[in-house]
Amino acid sequence: MNGTALGFKKPLMAIGLSFLFCTGFTIAAAELTAADAATVQPEVVQTFTGKIMSQNGDRFILRDDTSDIWYHLDDQAQASKYLGKTVQVIGTLDGRNDMIHVRNITEEKP
Repeated sequence: MNGTALGFKKPLMAIGLSFLFCTGFTIAAAELTAADAATVQPEVVQTFTGKIMSQNGDRFILRDDTSDIWYHLDDQAQASKYLGKTVQVIGTLDGRNDMIHVRNITEEKP
């Protein structure tokens, strides 16, 4: 009789452990997703105005004289076309490194 009881407990124990194991992963995944969602910022498209300048002769930046801020531009090819000109840059700002992810650049008419 002892062998039958032990034989009955093993499958129940396996089912119980697998349930706890799977539940733990589900909870951990849900917590990770909630934590990630809290740190992700929505992209906000903005318009920046300033002059395209060359930084050290090898990188183009946007200099906003009104607020005395310099922004890095991720689209160097597009920015190079407007060197020395006052422009409007439409894009999203990555505040961690002051990088504008450029969507469009247009020259401002005087």
